Formats: sequence, C-alpha cells, structure tokens
Amino acid sequence: MDDRSRVRTSGVETPGASMPPVAHAPIPVRGVLVAGLVLGIAGDMLLRGPGGPGLNFFLLFVGLGGAVWGVSSRARLALSREAIVTMSVGVALAATLVFRGSEALRFVAFLAASVAFALPAFRAGAAWLRRSGMSQQVGAVIGAGLNALAGSFRLIGAALGGGARRRAAAGGEPATASHPAWGVIRGLLLAIPFLFLFGALFMSADPMFSDLVTDVFRLDLEEIASHLLVTAVLTWLACGYLSGFVAGTRLELPDGSRVRPRTGIVEIGIALALVDLLFLAFVGVQFQYLFGGSGLVEVTPDLTYAEYVREGFGQLALASTLVLPSLLAADWLLEARDRRDTRVFRVLGGLLLLLLVVVIASAFQRVRVYEAVYGLTEPRFYGALFLGWLTLLTAWFAATVLRGRREKFGFPALVSGFAFVALLVAVNPDVRIARANLERVGAKTAATDRAEKKVDARYLASLGADAVPTLLEAVADLAPRPRCELARGLLERWGPGATRDSDWRNWNWSEARAREVVAAEAMALQAWVAGADDCPPGS
Repeated sequence: MDDRSRVRTSGVETPGASMPPVAHAPIPVRGVLVAGLVLGIAGDMLLRGPGGPGLNFFLLFVGLGGAVWGVSSRARLALSREAIVTMSVGVALAATLVFRGSEALRFVAFLAASVAFALPAFRAGAAWLRRSGMSQQVGAVIGAGLNALAGSFRLIGAALGGGARRRAAAGGEPATASHPAWGVIRGLLLAIPFLFLFGALFMSADPMFSDLVTDVFRLDLEEIASHLLVTAVLTWLACGYLSGFVAGTRLELPDGSRVRPRTGIVEIGIALALVDLLFLAFVGVQFQYLFGGSGLVEVTPDLTYAEYVREGFGQLALASTLVLPSLLAADWLLEARDRRDTRVFRVLGGLLLLLLVVVIASAFQRVRVYEAVYGLTEPRFYGALFLGWLTLLTAWFAATVLRGRREKFGFPALVSGFAFVALLVAVNPDVRIARANLERVGAKTAATDRAEKKVDARYLASLGADAVPTLLEAVADLAPRPRCELARGLLERWGPGATRDSDWRNWNWSEARAREVVAAEAMALQAWVAGADDCPPGS
C-alpha cells in the first residue's frame, strides 16, 4: 500500500507531524467533463428563477457534493472522514437558503458553505484541517477559487496528454478505433450539409412543408446564446473545481521549497509598541466618550445620539477585526532568537489584546445606546454578534498563540466560525430584531421622560420573511399611523396582490409561510390601511 492509500484509509494524520506531500492522482477527464456539463446545464436551469436564492442554490451544493464523490471514485481517491464531514457541513449550511428568509443571513450561509467545499480540495480530500494554520485555511479558499477560474486549463492539458500517451503506448501509430460517441458526432457533422440542401429544396417546393419546418425550428437566437453562455461558464467553473479537487489545490513553488520571510524582534516590537500607543491614546483621550452613554450626550453641545453611535460603531468594529490577523502575521514573521524576544512579543501582544477588549466593549456600548433610542437594525445586530465571537477568538488567541502554540489556534478558530454561522441560523436574526423594536413601543427615552419611543414601521416591514409572523402578532397593538405603515408594507411585499417573483427553483419555506399568514390576515390589514387618516403613501 502506498503512502497516499495509507493517508486516505486512516482518515486522519498524525498530529504534530508535517504534512506529507500528496501524490497527485490522474484526472479522470471524461468523468470531470460529464459531471461539469451536468452541473452547468442544471445550474443554467436552476439559476433562471425570477426570485432570490432558495431551493436552487441548495440543489447545486448537493449536486456539487455528488460530483465530488463521483469524480473521486473514478480517480480512485478515498475521501477522508474529515472531507466528508466538512462538505456535509457545507450542505447543511446551504439548507439555510431554503428555510430562512433573511437576505443577509442567506448571504453569510452561502459564503460559509462555499468555504466548507473549498477546504477539502486543498489536499484532494485527505485529512489535514485538525493541525492546520490560518494561513493554510486561507490558502485553501484562495486555491479553490483560482482552480475554479483556471483549473479547466489543467483538464484540457490532461485530455491532450492522455491522447498522446495512448498513441505512444500503441507504438506511435494513430488509433484505429475510438469511442462510439465520436462516431455519432462525425455522422451528425456529415449529415448537416445534406439536411440543409434537401431541406431548402423541399421548403421551396411545398409552402405547407415550409411552414411546418419554420414553426418547428423557430428559434430565439438571443435566448439560446444566453443559455449557452451561462451553461459554458458554470461548466468551466465546475470542471475547474473538480479538476483541482482531484489534483489538490495547494499552491506550491515549482521546486517544492517554501520561502518564509523572517523578521527580528526589533522591527516587530517597534510596530507593536506604536500600535499599542495609538490604542492607548484613543482609549485614554476618549474614555468618557466611549463609555459615557446618554449622560455624555446630554452635556455635550451639538452631539446627537445618531452622531454618537453611527459615526463610531463601524470604525470600531473594523479596527477590532484587523487586530488578530495583524498579530497572527507578526507571530508568523517573528524570528525569536531567545526567550527575551518571545517575552517582549507576548507583553506587547497581550497589551494590544487587552486594549482590543476595551474597544470591543465600547462598540457594544454604542449598540446598546442606539437600540435604546432608535431601535435595532440588521447591521448592528450582526455586528454585535460578530464582536462577541471575536471576543472569544481573542481569548483563544491569548491562550494559544501568545503562549507559543500557534499551531493549535487555526482548527478551533475555523470550527468556531462555522458554529457562529450555525448560531445565526438558530437565533433567527430578523425575528430578534422585530421583537426588540416592538418591545420598545410605549417606553420612555433616556434623554427625556416625556416623549415616547417611536417604532420605525417602514423598517420593520422591510425585514425578511422570517419576521412576518412576529410582526402580524403585534401590528394590532401599534398606534394608528405605524400600524397603517406596517400593514401597508406587509401587504405590498407578501399580500395576495403582491407580484410573485419566484417559482419552484427559488422556493423558500419562510417566504411561503409569510405569504400564507399575510393572506389569512389580508382583510384586517386592508381595513387598518383604509381606516387611518394620516397614513403615508406606500413605496
């Protein structure tokens, strides 16, 4: 049994050992072409639905998983348990496109599912993730993307090389027999000129025959070209990905060597120290601003809640996101010559992590203030959950990378990323956002005890289909104006008179349920719209 077979049948690799080279299996050209063409034709049919992503994308992920299994079988590659589990996670995440109606959530789930299919291709279905680093995981995603774009050139080369090898095995003589399919193709090509010639003569001789042929072959050339183009593009991408999966998408230098730049503690230390000083200055000068909340807003001239929150949360979230990748890169570049170098890096990196936690806390504070005054929105809800996940990653970074165990950081971080997306699916963000905003109705603001909080009915109506049942339960308790706005918005998007922009290809359970419950309450919703005196016009 060769090395490759041993790796595949075991399903795991020895922790702590360097990854053995993957012996590339020959690409099964016909298998990849057939699978890629089937996926291309299916994709052209499924993606032409008039609505958003739904059942069609889920079926494509399932089909891609089946294609991987079929092509791997033809190449005699035994997929590791790790690869099977990872792609199964991708299919499960793709199911979100069928059961959840939030566009933002479906987009996140689509990206996560794509990553889950990109990772096993890195080493042609072999197990490697358990002892992988973040750079390898990023390289796997990039490699899968590059192979999808350009991997079909490798397939063409394999097809041409296979023909040359067959001729060489036959002593250099041209083959006397070929696959029956080529005979069919040659026969069709041979018949075409005669069909055109005799067909034109018969059409000229008999008007009724001419009308019959014209009706049968009345073609929309523009639509045919569109189908051919979409099918060709999807087939090209599918063949590229499948070819890369068989050969592995790991990018290596031609001589197999790995060049790793190294930097001393002086350069790394100066950079980290300056960043630490910047964070310290920001936290120190604006400490009251970061955590002052409504009291600071009340005493600061020309400072509104909108300015306090909207002008800071996005920047703080982005700055927080960039810290861990920067520290990972610094640790990867660092060439520690003695314990003192390592100690300096840990002190400076640890200080930066502490300051990062402070900045994340300030971002949470801004979300809390915004929600208390204006209500919750999708960007801030997703941003707050993301920062919560980032806080856990920060703690894990301190427990691994800063203690000299960088190799233990990558795999749990990847698993936590998939778990984060699964948590979003389970939490159902649109429902949470709708409930949070509706619960504010009738409460007093922090800035004044006289004015009641207002509900943004237009924004609630713009939420995804997941929130519709929750909104219908609460619409009757709203004041006349927001009740009219919300009722009108629900009728325009999900009511019986709304334009249907989906078919079975884009079927989504949440959207179907939203249409059903709105149709059941349509008469009451229409009465609220008609009975309001100051209801603004709809969109």
